[in-house]
Amino acid sequence: MINNEYEKLVAEIEKLKFHNTNLLTLIGSLHDEQMQQPTIHETVVMFDLSKVDLRGFTELVQNYDGSNYKLEEDALEINPVFRKNNIISILKSFITSEMLVDKSKEILKSYH
Repeated sequence: MINNEYEKLVAEIEKLKFHNTNLLTLIGSLHDEQMQQPTIHETVVMFDLSKVDLRGFTELVQNYDGSNYKLEEDALEINPVFRKNNIISILKSFITSEMLVDKSKEILKSYH
């Protein structure tokens, strides 16, 4: 019985994630120019990041030592969603949200 309740709860969580993503996509299509620079909150919903994922990635950005390879490898250990293109998108979201602006710009510059 407990397992059945757990499965129902997981299904409800998945529905919420789906609805959040769809809502964000709809808002994005209505406000296309604003969604060119998503905030970190919007990005967290899009990539389905947990607090732990975001906190871990934030620490990696704060401790960035100039190696994109190391950043990408360490980020992948946190969550497989942290691939190069997604990392770049998340860094841009940090800048839009005025979080870790200098470090994010430094990392983005190293990708160009």
